[in-house]
Amino acid sequence: VLSNETFVLTTTDRIIVDADKFDKLKDGTTLYLLRKPNQVLPASIEEEINFIPHYNTLIESGTDEYFIEGQKSLPSALAQLVDNALSATAKNTGVRSIEIRMLFDKTCGKSAVVVLDNGCGMTSKQLNNWAIYRLSKFTRENKGYTRPEPVRCSLNSNISYFGVGGKQAAFHIGNSVRMITKPRNSPDVHELVLSKDEFEKKEKNKEDVYKGTILNRKPGDFSHITHEESYLQDIIKEETRKESFTAVVITGVCPDHIKYLKDDFHEWTRQLAHIYHYYIHGVDGNHKMDQSQKSDASPKIDILVTLREKPPKGLRQKNLREVQDDLQTLYINSAVDTFEFKATTSDGGSLDGILRYHPFLYDKETYPKDPSALQDDDENQSGTMNRARGKRDIFECFWNGRLIPYTTISEFDWCRWPNKSTLPLECFSRFSGVLFTNDKFRVNASKQKFMDLELKLRHKDTHFTPVFNVQVMIQCFKSIDDEFNFCSWLEKCHSQFDKQVKFLGYSKTVTRTDVPTKKLQHPWAVFSAIELDGKTYKAGDLVKSQRTQPIYYGKVNTFFLYGDHEGNVFATGGEVEITRVPEALYDNYTRTIPISKIDRSATIEIVLKHDRGHRSVSRLPEKLCVTWPEGNALPQNAVISAGTPLGPLAVEILNRNDKSISSRIQTGVQGGGIKLNVGLKIFLRGSLTNLGNYTLTLQAEVSDNANNKAITSYGGRQLPSYEHKFTVKEGNAENFTIGPLNPSLRIGVPFSIPTQMTDIYGHPTKPPPNLQPVLECSSPSLSISVSGNPHSLLVKPEVKPVKVENGNPASFNVEVHDEAGNITANAKQIVRCQVRDFGIPGLKLAVTDCSSSGTGQIVTEPINLKIINGEPQMLQAKFDMPSQKHVVAVTTELKVMPSCRVSRMELFCEGEERLELKNKEKIQWQAGGVLENLFFKLYDESGKEVEVTPEIASNIKVNWTGDFDQRALIMGRLPDVQVPTKVKEERFHQVSYRDHSVSFSFTISSGSIKVSGVRFNSGPLGTREVCFICGDYTEQINFKVTAGIPTKLKLLSGPEMPLQILNGTGISTPFVVQLCDKWGNPSPDQRVVVETRASPSTVKVKGKAAFTVTSVKGLKKPIPGPHVNFNIIPDPNKPDKLSVNYDTSARFLAGGTFPGPDKKIPQSVGTYTIQFSLKIEKTEVVFSNQIIVNVVANQPVKLGPECQPQIPVVSYSRDIANRTLVENMTLKIMDQYGNPTGQNLNGKVLVSIKCPDGEQSRNLPVLEVASTVEINLKDGSTHIERLAIRENSPGENGRKYILIFKPEVVMPPTSLSPFELPFHFYDGKWLLRTQLSYANDLWICWNKNALGTNQKIPHIQNIDSLLQQNADEKKTIEDINRRVFPLPNRSGPDILGMVGHLAHISNDKAAWVISWHLSSEMDCVITKTTAEAQRIFHSEHGRQQVMALDSIYVNPRSQGPLPHIKNGRELFSPVGNPLYARNLLIYTTEEESCERVFKNILGNTILMDDIESATNYRKAVIEKGSYCPTILTLDGNRLSASGKFGGAQNKAPHEERVKKFGAPLPQLLYCCFCCWIELLIQFRSALEKKKDEDDKRNNTILKLSETRQQKEETKAELQEIERQLGKILHKHSIKWTMLSTNVVFPVFILSRFFFTTYQI
Repeated sequence: VLSNETFVLTTTDRIIVDADKFDKLKDGTTLYLLRKPNQVLPASIEEEINFIPHYNTLIESGTDEYFIEGQKSLPSALAQLVDNALSATAKNTGVRSIEIRMLFDKTCGKSAVVVLDNGCGMTSKQLNNWAIYRLSKFTRENKGYTRPEPVRCSLNSNISYFGVGGKQAAFHIGNSVRMITKPRNSPDVHELVLSKDEFEKKEKNKEDVYKGTILNRKPGDFSHITHEESYLQDIIKEETRKESFTAVVITGVCPDHIKYLKDDFHEWTRQLAHIYHYYIHGVDGNHKMDQSQKSDASPKIDILVTLREKPPKGLRQKNLREVQDDLQTLYINSAVDTFEFKATTSDGGSLDGILRYHPFLYDKETYPKDPSALQDDDENQSGTMNRARGKRDIFECFWNGRLIPYTTISEFDWCRWPNKSTLPLECFSRFSGVLFTNDKFRVNASKQKFMDLELKLRHKDTHFTPVFNVQVMIQCFKSIDDEFNFCSWLEKCHSQFDKQVKFLGYSKTVTRTDVPTKKLQHPWAVFSAIELDGKTYKAGDLVKSQRTQPIYYGKVNTFFLYGDHEGNVFATGGEVEITRVPEALYDNYTRTIPISKIDRSATIEIVLKHDRGHRSVSRLPEKLCVTWPEGNALPQNAVISAGTPLGPLAVEILNRNDKSISSRIQTGVQGGGIKLNVGLKIFLRGSLTNLGNYTLTLQAEVSDNANNKAITSYGGRQLPSYEHKFTVKEGNAENFTIGPLNPSLRIGVPFSIPTQMTDIYGHPTKPPPNLQPVLECSSPSLSISVSGNPHSLLVKPEVKPVKVENGNPASFNVEVHDEAGNITANAKQIVRCQVRDFGIPGLKLAVTDCSSSGTGQIVTEPINLKIINGEPQMLQAKFDMPSQKHVVAVTTELKVMPSCRVSRMELFCEGEERLELKNKEKIQWQAGGVLENLFFKLYDESGKEVEVTPEIASNIKVNWTGDFDQRALIMGRLPDVQVPTKVKEERFHQVSYRDHSVSFSFTISSGSIKVSGVRFNSGPLGTREVCFICGDYTEQINFKVTAGIPTKLKLLSGPEMPLQILNGTGISTPFVVQLCDKWGNPSPDQRVVVETRASPSTVKVKGKAAFTVTSVKGLKKPIPGPHVNFNIIPDPNKPDKLSVNYDTSARFLAGGTFPGPDKKIPQSVGTYTIQFSLKIEKTEVVFSNQIIVNVVANQPVKLGPECQPQIPVVSYSRDIANRTLVENMTLKIMDQYGNPTGQNLNGKVLVSIKCPDGEQSRNLPVLEVASTVEINLKDGSTHIERLAIRENSPGENGRKYILIFKPEVVMPPTSLSPFELPFHFYDGKWLLRTQLSYANDLWICWNKNALGTNQKIPHIQNIDSLLQQNADEKKTIEDINRRVFPLPNRSGPDILGMVGHLAHISNDKAAWVISWHLSSEMDCVITKTTAEAQRIFHSEHGRQQVMALDSIYVNPRSQGPLPHIKNGRELFSPVGNPLYARNLLIYTTEEESCERVFKNILGNTILMDDIESATNYRKAVIEKGSYCPTILTLDGNRLSASGKFGGAQNKAPHEERVKKFGAPLPQLLYCCFCCWIELLIQFRSALEKKKDEDDKRNNTILKLSETRQQKEETKAELQEIERQLGKILHKHSIKWTMLSTNVVFPVFILSRFFFTTYQI
């Protein structure tokens, strides 16, 4: 840096730092030293920053955490502090004490909320950790987290979890928190204060906000407490009596919180009791009624709440154990039975669940109501069928034993009401539930909601299992239905505990108007019977009510149930309609009461006794007593004259005791009783002055004021009545009348005048005796008029047709004639006329009355028809008499003639040419012009022109002017029409006659002159003037001429030509092109995008290229453009191609090294691809062409088998199979990597037998043909069909020998190593003979000893020697070099083992491909229980694969045959030897369990020879419509069940890279030795027991020498012992027989080796 240079110092925001700003900078600020403020940074610079959270992160963390809509936040906040207290007291051995003190007495200082516990307390480090926000128990440094052991209901107190709850709760309640704590076994008390005021002060002073101090002091020292905090002195004084504790003191409590805590003390303490119900009362909860339900291990947790206020208000105190109305207590104590279950999730989640049944009892549900929830107003309405649980969810959810209040689960699939369930729907709303989860289920930091509970529980891998009363878990079911026993439990609860009503005999659904609430009047289902509490009540049964006022006795009429129901149904509630008894007293008086008020203890006898014994029955009316007070009694059936007076009568109502009763009888019904009347009724025609038979009836009646009528029956029977019959006859003659004369009178013919005698009432009677009639005439003449009945009609005029002008009425005269043709007048002679035509709607009937004169006139309504072309219209008029059907109707034709009235108007314009206008026409006229000489004409219906008269002209109206000349109108001229001045303006004009009865309209609009086809010639762009001339008018318009439509592109500039470009570089000088129209004017169109392309590949010009404009976007048609030619020359400094020269005839030997680069040649022969690459820059690479090379076999060095055979085990049995050493084995000359080579080598192979190195044997086994066998070697290969030892070949039993295959060829390139195959030789006959002979000797000696002979018994050492010999042979077989699974196995009582160790596979190829297919499963550990699997999972931190046997499901249908076999026969003949891969497995332990495991992981996988046969097999199976599983092939390929094969994922890697299943031991021989060892162990045990018996006998003999008496007694005991010894020996002989029987099996197996079967 030069001394005269100047610099500026800036911040990273480029603010120049001067002396003042420098003082204000914080330490660690990054600054720039620049030459100028806006200098560009020469390099990237890192700036250190701090992003410490604001203290609001802590003090406002609880502001919104606890707010749930409709809920109070304080109980949840207090619960966070109780959570910490419960965790702190988890390890207390005595009472766990937690106290919540509400200190609201201001006389003792400011208000505070204090939570104290007697837990373990905190050290200074732990208190520091508590203060760190979000420092959970998993990340604290003071100790590692250990998950607690599982306990019932997860009541592990492990609920202080996230490191946020205590601080959130404290700052939600107040603005300051003081933590006071003393750890156990520590003399110090630690105290920490976090305060909002302190945070603000530190921030203001720019101090570290998150730095504070912990006060360490002795217990009881309150010297630091101020007067405002005097309440703390009492708390600190209590410290001296406590071993350990923690106190959380919260001050600055919000006033709203204080008010809530005071006013709702009972509410929030109940909520806390609900949250910690099971911590307070234990796993069985708070059973108030049944103390036997209390668990013996109930927790000793006391949560005490105290609230202290300013005097005189007293201290309020409540132990949460005393709360008896929290919801869980209500659930527990109203339940009659429980159903417990468990659930486990795939990640180790554990859940305990309980369902509790709350029965329906007679008239109500017992499901508890939520004390804090609002109740529905209609919940208890009569007749409604409310669900017990309502809309609430079933399950409350607890996490680690405490309630998570705002997560509930509605139901699971297995507890949902199934559609085909026989249980009523309401039964599924009568159980509540509770779920207890462990900490595998996540909750939010405020512990108010679960994060993933329902999602996990509904996952398919979650298994539910019931828990019975004996606490035995049953196996998980695939389908949780009746097998889960939930429905059975629910059915049991319903049948045993529900006192519910079953409604029977549905008949109809009605509306009940007697229900006071209108919305509940419909629908009501009607039933004829019910079943209640084991009894059936049906219509007609007698019942008694209870809890009613008064008590009702009655007969059932019907049963009502609210709701839409059909058929039999279980339901709650319901009502019954009864008729009160005795019916005679209550007269069908009905009453509807709830079914629950039926007295189920009342018997029929009780009701009948009440019916018969009611005292009011005897006082009911029985009869009527009639008396005649004035003595004028009328006898029964008396005959009296008309007008004879009757009465008076006296009537009295008597009861059955002939005693008079009052007019009202008390019945107990509403209204006071029955009001009786006596009604007098005489049943006859007319009054008492009329003649006839009379019946006088006196009837007792009941008044019905509601219907304003009387009722003559009551209580099912008629009220008493009285009848008195008599007859009224005519009186004496008083008058006479003349009867009707004969209407057919003729002059000169005599006629009679009839007369009739009557009494005073006009009744015909007999004339008096000696009556002389007198006839007198007061007029000299008698006139009689006679007429006939109507017979016909005459209509005038009689001409046809009758003409009538259109628009006028038609008039007719009608006459009614009798049969003689005379006009007749009679009553109801109505004549009507109907004009009939479909074109006259609404023409009314015309009617005239001819009753008085027999004639009349009919005038119709005006007839209005549409006359077309002046043609008349024909109608018919029909005349008839509706009252005289026999009179024939008359029809007259009407001819409607066109009228002379105006019916049409025409308009035309007279000018140079006559312009006729059309009605509703649109006319275009010159703007501002006048439509002149407009005339009109009028025409009548016949088409004749109507002359315009002044009267007609006065009725002409136009709408465009009100001022017109009347005289002009008479001449037919209309006023002129002014055309609009504005172009395209339209006006409507109308001419009408007589209020628009006839009108004509047209629309006129103004027009303009259109000029088109103006075009400018080519020329410069800019402004041009255009002049328009029309007549004398001129107008100039200026136009701006712009470029035309773009049609071509011009190249304006570009690089100098000729243009040459280095390959891979760009063109530095840009090409400038211009878009032009066809006249060459540049176009300013900005929408156009020019696209270029290189010349096509068809241009075969080396080093040259051209760019052409391919299209111009934005225009409709593409525009061709210019093209530029340039030469591309290669860049001499940039490689373009990598060429590799190599010797195409070179041979690459397997396992060698490539020439040039140090790369190994593959060890396997085959075709390989080599490619070289040259990296030019970081991203550019040049590749050479791919070179194909063939790797061939290396120099021949050994003779080896094509497939490695197993180690044979032979014996000299006659059976050739037991003597075979090798079978179908191919030997080839190979290089050191196992590749076949030496195809040009011929010779022979010498086969012989030798001992292993360093061993000698005089008895070498001899081959079947000779001691040395020669086999021809051709083209480096030989095939051996079979090679065996001789039938009686020598050899040492149990010895290992070597079978040598030594190649001998002519002039080999190198020395060839022989192939050596070890084998084991056993003399099976000697082994069996030796052991059986020795066993037989033992048996003989034993029997002799039992008979008292002195035969020497073999020693146990001999048996041990034999055991060791067999064990050595077994060990020799086990030590045979064979294939083993390389990973170590796991063992344990509940562990089956690792998958790779559970099975062996004999075939090497099969073991290779199956092991590769199961490579992801080979290291999986199989456990017998899920619990053991979970233990391994946790102990290995999830790194070890595990699978539990009890969680494996095997489809039973997987046991079928191969896919090409159906119904026992093959669908086709497959090639490739298909078989299930699992059939090749030889299980090493617990065969049934292993089989279950491999059916799960291997399934129905098929094994075949090669991929070609596998693909053909799958194709054939699919064509037969069957499913084909995955197929593995022995050549290392896989054909998946989806049909996919090929690629690296479906090709097995080299055998050396696959962890393969182990190879099995020689099964037959190995099992034989195992059996012999077991039998020898049993035989040795028998000898030990025999030795013990001998020792006892010798001791007894020594004791016999003391005294003779003792000797005799001892002798008897000895005999007894000998006898017992004989039994024991006999028992051993039986046991040996059993052992020998067991030996038969291995001897039978060994017969393959020994040729002969031996029996013992």
